[in-house]
Amino acid sequence: MFCGAVPAGYSTTPGDCDDTRAEAYPGAPELCNGLDDDCDGRIETGVVNKVWYLDNDRDSFGRNGPGTVACDPPSELHVEVTGDCDDERADIHPNAVDACNGLDDNCDNRVDELFTEGPGALGTACTEACNGTYACNAAQTGTVCVGTPSTPLYADADSDGEGEKDSAPVGELCPGAPMPPMMADNTLDCDDADLSTNTQATEVCDGLDNDCDGQVDEQMSCGSLRRVVDPVLAGGAWRTVAVHPSGYPVWVAGLDGRLAVKMDATSAFVSHSGGTTTRCGPAGNTLDWHAAWLNPNNSYLVVVGEDGHIGEHNGGSCSSFQISLPGNSEYFSGVFGVGNPAQVFAVSTLGQLYEWIGAAQRHDSPGRYWGLHALGNDALYAVGSTGESSPLTPVVGLYTRSITWGTPATHNLQGTAGYNGGLRAVWAASAEHIYAVGDGGLVVKGSGQSRDWERVLPPAGPVLNYVSVAAPPGTMNAYVIGNEGNAGRLQRLTPHGWAKAPAFTPSAPNASLRDIAMTSSSNFWIVGDDGNVYHFPEP
Repeated sequence: MFCGAVPAGYSTTPGDCDDTRAEAYPGAPELCNGLDDDCDGRIETGVVNKVWYLDNDRDSFGRNGPGTVACDPPSELHVEVTGDCDDERADIHPNAVDACNGLDDNCDNRVDELFTEGPGALGTACTEACNGTYACNAAQTGTVCVGTPSTPLYADADSDGEGEKDSAPVGELCPGAPMPPMMADNTLDCDDADLSTNTQATEVCDGLDNDCDGQVDEQMSCGSLRRVVDPVLAGGAWRTVAVHPSGYPVWVAGLDGRLAVKMDATSAFVSHSGGTTTRCGPAGNTLDWHAAWLNPNNSYLVVVGEDGHIGEHNGGSCSSFQISLPGNSEYFSGVFGVGNPAQVFAVSTLGQLYEWIGAAQRHDSPGRYWGLHALGNDALYAVGSTGESSPLTPVVGLYTRSITWGTPATHNLQGTAGYNGGLRAVWAASAEHIYAVGDGGLVVKGSGQSRDWERVLPPAGPVLNYVSVAAPPGTMNAYVIGNEGNAGRLQRLTPHGWAKAPAFTPSAPNASLRDIAMTSSSNFWIVGDDGNVYHFPEP
């Protein structure tokens, strides 16, 4: 018995059944702890049990469904929070952010609800892919257009069903869709500017790989574009070549009176230069011959050049005369004949057209002429330039005949504004395809139906000064001769673009080329400086 104040650590109330725990005393709330908290001699009496839910994926949300009622969790995988609609995946629970994946990520009984409305909504049609619809992207953050695989398309400029070899795709084709024009689903064509060159073509003797097998003129033994070796040709500054439609004779003419003929395939060239008795012009002459035309009716050659000199050679002898050209150092720069018997025309560097029907007649025009060709018997195309000094403007003059030849009609050369240079050669392949070529890579294309000519841009690479053009009969191709500095080049133009021309063997000459003449793509001649004369096919 104590009187006065209760000492520290003592109580006046008895009954504590566990004086080591402050939570245990008579009247204390019974806890779910396996102990007698209210000192009534019983454990867990009157405690409200909890509902526990299995959280197998440990995302803090138990699975949906009936839980387990217990004071304590049945296991460490049980939690008091439910609502997990997929307890095998920790990324699926009510607090998850909905992804585009075909799943109910946030357990709200909706799938991909953030991606089902507005532009790019799941399942709606799209055009970026064949038969396309919008589907979830790989990152599951949005949608992307998906469809059936497409076929890559390649440019097919010549429309032969084959695209250019090693080219890059330029489009795509969906299954079942029609093939667009000038497109192909392959890259088999070894020359997409040539309609007759593809894997289905037949190899012919033309110096080209027609069937795209990597070989040229295989199994044909037709020769190649090779220099002709002949003592008569050596050292000649050859300016012009003319060939009969049958293939022979072939005439070459040039500066210093050089003139020679090859009468057939097995014979050598024979000289008719100024020092021979069969020359054209005065004895011992060194006349510069600039142009020649071979009469298909009788195989006679008409050659023209310096100071208005003209000669007609029959292979054994030459009759010649001279037209007095006004001015100094002027010459005939082009010659051509039409009809049977032939009516012969020549153009001069003074811009004059001469015709011979008995006495010579002259038609004047401004500027200078460098090339001449005919379309039929009643249309002559003369090309050159206006003016005599830079800047020069290219010009195409058309002479036509009803009863007599009139004054030239000047044609409109589109795309040549600001161009400084002249046209050097012209060839009328047909009424639809007339080509004129000249300085600085200039190529213009016209027709007999219009005075408007279009410019054809040169191929990629060094710019050439074009000097001659010819077209094989019955084709729409043009073989163009030009020079890169003092090195000669051959290029071929088709209605579909610049093709791969026959290659010189073993290489292009390191000398200027001047003229080309041809009977077909299987037979043509090219002449130039330093005795360079080339023939295809030459053994």
